[in-house]
Amino acid sequence: MPTSSSNEAVGVFERYRRDVYGWAYRLLGRHHDAQDATQDVFLRWLSQSRRGLPDNPRGWLRRVTINRAIDLLRSRRPTEPASRAELLCEPAPPLDEVEREELRGEVVVALEQLTESQRGVLIAKVYDGLSFARIAAEMSLAVPTVKTHYLRALSAVRNRLVRRWAPARSQS
Repeated sequence: MPTSSSNEAVGVFERYRRDVYGWAYRLLGRHHDAQDATQDVFLRWLSQSRRGLPDNPRGWLRRVTINRAIDLLRSRRPTEPASRAELLCEPAPPLDEVEREELRGEVVVALEQLTESQRGVLIAKVYDGLSFARIAAEMSLAVPTVKTHYLRALSAVRNRLVRRWAPARSQS
């Protein structure tokens, strides 16, 4: 017989599965990777729900999704250069796809360097379009603290990415 916590866990899945998939997809850029991350997040949710449900399910799910996506992207990075045989057998991806993957990797590196709070605020503001007040409520923080986390995160990511785009700007 299902318990009320398992019913609530299922309700959370139904309510937030699209959000979790969306966060994962935006960071990972691949449907199957986003599905894997979503599954992992909800398995962790189920495990967590046995110990007690977090006060703010959406905030908890966002944080765990971001961390899981970063872990998957880390594992995707090649640890050793491809062999000549591998290079000859696989067709090269289109240039814009390569550039998109490079940019995604740069964003992930920048996100890895943020604190967990900064990362959560930045994702909530940029990807979800939430107001500072709503982010503050979800993360149990004061609005000025959320604004500070956002500005620091934005500055850190911008500084990381400007290295890639600065030469392109100076040529224009």
